[in-house]
Amino acid sequence: MVIGLQPLFGALSDRIGRRPINIFSVVFTGLWAFPFFALVQTGEPALVWIALIVAATVGWAPMIAVQPAFYAELFGARVRYTGFATSRELGAAVAGFSPLIAVALLDRGGPYLVAAFFAGLAVISLIAFLFSRETKDVDIGDADPAQREIVSTAAVTEEPLIAGRR
Repeated sequence: MVIGLQPLFGALSDRIGRRPINIFSVVFTGLWAFPFFALVQTGEPALVWIALIVAATVGWAPMIAVQPAFYAELFGARVRYTGFATSRELGAAVAGFSPLIAVALLDRGGPYLVAAFFAGLAVISLIAFLFSRETKDVDIGDADPAQREIVSTAAVTEEPLIAGRR
């Protein structure tokens, strides 16, 4: 089901932008954390499935659909791989401890403390997306749009280096 929604959210992001889709996704995920755990706590299989389906289709699917384009457009061609890999891997390294933190929170305060942790992570993501720029109209072939603002135009050229000369 999530895979089937990818083209829909991708097309929507082409119209309204990557940021609004990402912002919607993290806001929904943060707000859904508490109802999600309430439904899971019932132990009723149908309610657990509803919790998972809503989380996956409305919360995660939009963000997963636009992340590849967002990251490709966020970084210029010269630093794209480094920028993408660094941001993803640092995030993964930090988030890799989330299961351990969630278990500790569950043991100390129950599922709603875990929901608060998830909501807090969503707030951090929201802040990051609010400070990011819209990327849907960025030319990904551009060498480094951000670098042009830092380095003089003469130092940034589209011509390849040949034998140490431009």
